[in-house]
Amino acid sequence: MKHTLLTATNLPDRPQPEERATTKRCAALLALTCGSIAIFCASWPAIGEEQRKIVLNDAQFKESYLEKVTVSGGIRAGFMHQSTLEHIDLNALYIYLQHDVREQDAMLCVNMVSRDGRYAASWQYALGEQPAGSILVNMPSKYQTQIAGYAPDALVVLAAVTQKDCLSSEIKYVPSSWGASAANDYVLYVNSGNTDTELGVPGATGRIPCSKITADSTIAYDTQCLLKKDVVNEPKSVFILRNNFGNRLPNVEFPVR
Repeated sequence: MKHTLLTATNLPDRPQPEERATTKRCAALLALTCGSIAIFCASWPAIGEEQRKIVLNDAQFKESYLEKVTVSGGIRAGFMHQSTLEHIDLNALYIYLQHDVREQDAMLCVNMVSRDGRYAASWQYALGEQPAGSILVNMPSKYQTQIAGYAPDALVVLAAVTQKDCLSSEIKYVPSSWGASAANDYVLYVNSGNTDTELGVPGATGRIPCSKITADSTIAYDTQCLLKKDVVNEPKSVFILRNNFGNRLPNVEFPVR
């Protein structure tokens, strides 16, 4: 079986039952043979399979670059695998579906922001039904020169899957990475301001500490939280917990698909 090749004009057909069954059998075999790195193995195309790809055109890809920024962004900024690249590559963004997408009207919703707040981009894509695994995305940009020097943690991606509309309240986040890095742990990038930030995971013992990012400019996000892969193997909500000089602020939910 080959993965469907996605382009801006070629949307995937609905998988047939025998295809879905084959996918499940392959995933089960990988889990048995790979043990603790089952997620890593399931994220790569098997031998002979094509890498699924989305090629965005200029009309789909919205972006901006500002010379001076004074306003910070929202609390949730990025959810990514740790990358081994020195600099970002707009032709090597991977989106990871950790579980099958079974909704015919599924949408992939993506926002990107640089730590210094200068660069921002967004796009959405009619995903449809898809098996678990990785999708490679190629993005056009008018600002290649300005952003080519960004390190992977200086331009982060927040990708999510929802149904029909990217403004839906039922949105759930999926990890991404610059370069193929599905074996690595996750980093949740947060704009926490003056608050002390931790992560709470229902059913887990204790809280996950977050750390301030040391950089010249942290306008769009200033905090990173390291999440081990096994913490979010299954769909669940992670909660961003913030404390401002002893005052507990409302929790921010981060639902992972």
